[in-house]
Amino acid sequence: MAKHGLHVAAANLGWLVAERAARFVLGVVVGFAVARHLGPERLGSLSYSQALVGLIGAVAGLGLDAVVKRDLLQKPEEEAGLLASSFALRLAAGLFCYGVVLGCVTLRGVGVGIEPRLAAIIGLTLFQPAAMVPDLWLQAHLRAKYSVWAQTGALAVCAALRVALVLVDAPLSAFAWAIAAEAALTAVGIAVWARRAGLDGSWMRMRPSLVRPLLKEAWPLMFAGLAIMLYMNIDEVMLRHLAGSAAVGLYSAATRMTEIWYFVPMALASSLLPALLRARERGMGAYRERLQHYYDLNAAVAYALSLPIALAAPWIMRIAYGPAFAGAAPIVAVHVWSSVFVFIGVARGQWLVNERLQVFYLAATLAGAAVNVGLNLAFIPRWGALGAAVATVISQAIAAWLSSFCSAATRETGRMQAKALLLPILGFRYLRRV
Repeated sequence: MAKHGLHVAAANLGWLVAERAARFVLGVVVGFAVARHLGPERLGSLSYSQALVGLIGAVAGLGLDAVVKRDLLQKPEEEAGLLASSFALRLAAGLFCYGVVLGCVTLRGVGVGIEPRLAAIIGLTLFQPAAMVPDLWLQAHLRAKYSVWAQTGALAVCAALRVALVLVDAPLSAFAWAIAAEAALTAVGIAVWARRAGLDGSWMRMRPSLVRPLLKEAWPLMFAGLAIMLYMNIDEVMLRHLAGSAAVGLYSAATRMTEIWYFVPMALASSLLPALLRARERGMGAYRERLQHYYDLNAAVAYALSLPIALAAPWIMRIAYGPAFAGAAPIVAVHVWSSVFVFIGVARGQWLVNERLQVFYLAATLAGAAVNVGLNLAFIPRWGALGAAVATVISQAIAAWLSSFCSAATRETGRMQAKALLLPILGFRYLRRV
């Protein structure tokens, strides 16, 4: 921590953690009130609509995040062109995806009752990835505090809005508009704070010559993101059609309790990317050592979060959501262990981008998505929402870790991940250093 680079990375991580803490207080606690107010059935309809948009919306980001942040660090002279090209590509993708959403909700059988209208409203969030391009610049330059200010401000406003909607017993569509409003306010705030942080308007000058290279590197990540969203959201979509809206409501309440921590590996990846790239320049020995520490850190944080949540799941769900959601406790106790594989999977994803192995990343996530769909078909009719949680844990393990042993290029990192997963047993390595 005495090194300047690590000090800056830690400060950046601290801001990201502070943002999530504020999100927990303002968003999740208010979310508990909203869930209690709506009940499992109506919460299930809202969550189903969000899941449907999420499946399609994976394309809107085009998988550009990791590639653009890496290039901003390695090619600072092309900063303006990278940002402008990313914005144009994402805007076009957002328009396409929203058209797909509108097309889907008009088809018979995709949604019933109010759900098509909810999906059309929530679908407006598909334009957020384009508007959030300035945030990539903030992340690459480790200036997370500006992003935190923007996101926390939008969250506070919309949390107050949701409380007001609960008090006036607003219709379900009003809660969908609140989701869209938060996305819009966040994007506006990011643009304002990025400009104050030093990003001037010159970044809007698009460089057509950069479009093809960006797409060439990002397309595997885009489809990988689609696969990730598939096995993160397909559970709720399949539950809706195989078990009903109430099952979706219980599952949604459970996963919100576990997925709220998924920001941590993303924050670590964003904060530690410069250090990883510097270690790679010094030599493969230093790079491998830094990678092992990176995997170990992700696994340690995941275990520290998952074990208490699994043990306290009944108490947590009863306090947070009330008796109507008591059936979600076993789902939380199982689903939370997917976090361990998510954490080490995000860490491996950063390494894959650094090594330009995006095609492998795509293949691994597609395999995980296929396994998840198959297991859902087998488990949901038998065990309902609990079966969906089991399917998620298994598919995450395959996609994020076991797939590493299927290629010679990734086998070594698979062994590193295995050492990290064995941290509760091998933790004496760190104790000996102390």
